[in-house]
Amino acid sequence: MSIAVRLQLPFGILTPPHSRFAAVAVALLALVPGPARAWQWDETKTSLRLSLGLDVFRAAGAGVATARYGGSWNVKASAWVRDVHVQPEAPDYLLGAGYIWTKSKWRFGAGVVWINEENDINGTRWNFDLSVGYDLSDWLFFEYQHYSHGSMLGIQTGASNGSWNLVNFGLVF
Repeated sequence: MSIAVRLQLPFGILTPPHSRFAAVAVALLALVPGPARAWQWDETKTSLRLSLGLDVFRAAGAGVATARYGGSWNVKASAWVRDVHVQPEAPDYLLGAGYIWTKSKWRFGAGVVWINEENDINGTRWNFDLSVGYDLSDWLFFEYQHYSHGSMLGIQTGASNGSWNLVNFGLVF
């Protein structure tokens, strides 16, 4: 019996390369021993994080400037500063809120964002916000940011769900 059948996940609606990514993620999660899942999370210190990011997948080269403020609970605002490979055009800005879990220099985030324009990348104005980041020093960080409205979960399956996939470098204040 496959993992998709046992977990009853909708892998049948995934398209490459997402299907490979999702299958690898689920397989790796299944291999993590129980005690490792029960990590003791570190405190997420309150800070202002400013970053510049580029999309690396569907809208390769589109640029976004982001400001995030808070600790574990945080708010963010972003503005598109470079519009390439987006039809009809890249949004102007987004506003969002989320939660960050910290372990050593790693940060894992989940939240929701409102994007001011729909296009062939985000498909809807409301999107999930998932991120993983690494603090290179006390003042410099790297982050991967993913915005998607979740059609793979059955949410508005008729809307485009190309998703934003941003690689960011930023400063911590």
